[in-house]
Amino acid sequence: MTRAECYRELEIDPEATADQVRQAWRDLAQVWHPDRFPGNERLQSKAQERLKRINEAYQALTRGSAKADPSRSGPSYEPAQYETRTAGPNPLEVLAEGVAAWNLWRKKYTDVVPRLEGVRLKGRALEGVDLRECRMAGADLSGADLYKSNLSQADLTKALLVDADLHRALLLETRLSGADLSRADLASADLRGAKLVGAQLSGARMVGTRLEGADLSDAVGLTVRQLELCEIDDATRLPGRLS
Repeated sequence: MTRAECYRELEIDPEATADQVRQAWRDLAQVWHPDRFPGNERLQSKAQERLKRINEAYQALTRGSAKADPSRSGPSYEPAQYETRTAGPNPLEVLAEGVAAWNLWRKKYTDVVPRLEGVRLKGRALEGVDLRECRMAGADLSGADLYKSNLSQADLTKALLVDADLHRALLLETRLSGADLSRADLASADLRGAKLVGAQLSGARMVGTRLEGADLSDAVGLTVRQLELCEIDDATRLPGRLS
């Protein structure tokens, strides 16, 4: 895909800044997400194809796949800038103010990956919180209300989610290896592509849980009955033993 094609795909001007490129990608990714067309395979297929092109265009512009134009104004975008930019108030302080304040902060600082490793949010009311891509390895979310929260692509490696309410939560491609999800409510949660290697799932409620493409290798406590209530496919990696 040429640079000109990338800009056309993202529906932006060639003079767009790095922030405008990023925002265009995020906007179009939401518009063309296949989950917006439930029950319509034709539209889902079209959305998947369009989303693939949108992602390819974004990656080409941000990772140097397209040839750089030295005459272009505005700063160039590099992944390292995305990882390290300082985002105003301390994320922990904003989160302490409540979900509404946090979601507004995330909306403003869309190019920041919050670091919340080991954060203690046990029992917190976090319904609808936007924790996409957050680094939360080792976090304590035991008993937290995460109903309809967005934890997609977050790093929750070895996190404590015992008794957490994750009903209808988005956990697309979330890293949950070694996480403790004992007795968690995962009903209707979307864990497609999630990494659950060695995760503890004893007593987890999994009615309608989406596990297509998820990696459940060495998961502990998973039963045949739980899987019967889930949506899996040929790409789902299951543990060698089931209760």
